[in-house]
Amino acid sequence: MKRFFLILILIISNNIFSILEIEIIKGSDNLSKIAFVPFAVNEGLELSQGENLAKLIESNMLLFGEFENLDKAEMLAFPSLEEDFFYRDWKIQGVDFSVIGKINSVNILGNLNISYTLFNINRRIKVLEGEIIGSENNIDGIAKIISNRIYEKITGLKGIFDTKLAYVINSDSDTYQMCISDIDGKNERILFTSKSPIMSPDWSPDRKKIAYVSFENGIAEIFIQDLKTGERDSIQALGMTNSAPVWSPNGKSLALVVSFSGNPDIFLYSIASKSLSRLTNHYAIDTEPSWSPDSKKIIFTSDRSGSPQLYEINTSSKRQKRLTRDGTYNARGRYFPDGKSIFFVHGNNGNFQIATKKLSSRFIQTLTSTSLDESPTISPNGNVIIYATKKGSKGYLGGITLNGKSRFSLPVKNGSVREPAWSPLVNK
Repeated sequence: MKRFFLILILIISNNIFSILEIEIIKGSDNLSKIAFVPFAVNEGLELSQGENLAKLIESNMLLFGEFENLDKAEMLAFPSLEEDFFYRDWKIQGVDFSVIGKINSVNILGNLNISYTLFNINRRIKVLEGEIIGSENNIDGIAKIISNRIYEKITGLKGIFDTKLAYVINSDSDTYQMCISDIDGKNERILFTSKSPIMSPDWSPDRKKIAYVSFENGIAEIFIQDLKTGERDSIQALGMTNSAPVWSPNGKSLALVVSFSGNPDIFLYSIASKSLSRLTNHYAIDTEPSWSPDSKKIIFTSDRSGSPQLYEINTSSKRQKRLTRDGTYNARGRYFPDGKSIFFVHGNNGNFQIATKKLSSRFIQTLTSTSLDESPTISPNGNVIIYATKKGSKGYLGGITLNGKSRFSLPVKNGSVREPAWSPLVNK
């Protein structure tokens, strides 16, 4: 029990400016192949601009190991317009989809006008055609928007290439850092540095703030930090320790854990009124809350049955029910974006692995095979889970697609990283 409720994972980093970098560990042998043809450019523009844009889109689409690419050196043609595109050129090379495009112009404001097209080679049809205007200083952002649209058209799922990841790093000198970066590891930013542990980051629904736990004053306190201004506010919860903050999907509340006289319970904190209301009131340890997508229910971990198990409570009626029974340890539960399933840390025979469970079923499915997996977080399209794990004494982030076709890792260049939190999507 002490391991579950009180553990503070000390993570090591030799470089406080460590950057996450996704490394594919295992990919399926039966992935869709995509040809990313270098984009053409209008006269007066550099050819490298078109090649760079296509390469960025390619890198995004290959990021999680869900697709394979046709190498540029193997391409038989480099069309940029539909009338110059011939399906046979790609069919004979086993290509399933082709992406072509053109940078048409740059206006006096430095904005690019870019057109792009996605073809389904097997069906011999154009499945996506689009145009985007953006700054030539933001090629990476433009590529992510185009990649999101292509990904959604191929998979039926929202693209997640413009999402972000929060995580915690601890340097050799025992300096802790709350960091965020793009999901591909770029644009890393250190939000807060402390000589005391930091843990449990969680994004606000509008992606403008992060709540997390800091021990800088000797006890566990919850802080909310504005990402634009850097301002930090401590939540005055009046407990001995306050921990595990999570934002409600509607952004109106935080669920958190407040410990009075050593007994943790789940509370709700109103963002507008800065007031607390008690949700659970049990002599057992209730912790690790997480909201349902409709903000009406909360899943949490409790040892009231004698071992850590997952429970669900209705925030209005306070009616509770137990969700897990298999194994001696089920904790850190989170809902899938559709609210029909949950994922969590499942422990059995000393192994701790990431598992899923449909709420309509009693059966648990284990996703990972390593022995010390923790802190799972899911992509906002419900397709990829990132979690913390260890190899020897070194902590790193692992990842898996829900269909099992790809596994990957996100180590930092030096040291270790823990406590991942995937940002929500933001409508643009």
